[in-house]
Amino acid sequence: MKTGLRHSLAAPPPTPGEVLRDRLQAAEGITQDKLALAMKVSRFSVNQIVNGRRAVTAEMAMRLGRVTGTSAEFWLNLQRNVDLYEAERVMSAEIATLPILLRAVDEEDFEEVD
Repeated sequence: MKTGLRHSLAAPPPTPGEVLRDRLQAAEGITQDKLALAMKVSRFSVNQIVNGRRAVTAEMAMRLGRVTGTSAEFWLNLQRNVDLYEAERVMSAEIATLPILLRAVDEEDFEEVD
């Protein structure tokens, strides 16, 4: 499976918090308090996401998708991109040293490497 990350890292992807903050700023009258009430979570939870101190979980993604008119996948993909970027930044040298045991022929099939 391709991650879309290159060997030399580009600018970091937008975080779910940055996207949420931008959406809140663009929507007049919707505050973190109002969003938290609509999502039935604490304002603290929303604030933690907006400020990049909490990752978006599957449950939170479902809530965000519903109240923002997007989808859970939208929010989870943002989080996945951030997680993969950070892992690549931290672990790329170590990962490059791991042996390749199987090569993907296509998305579902693998062949053994000699």
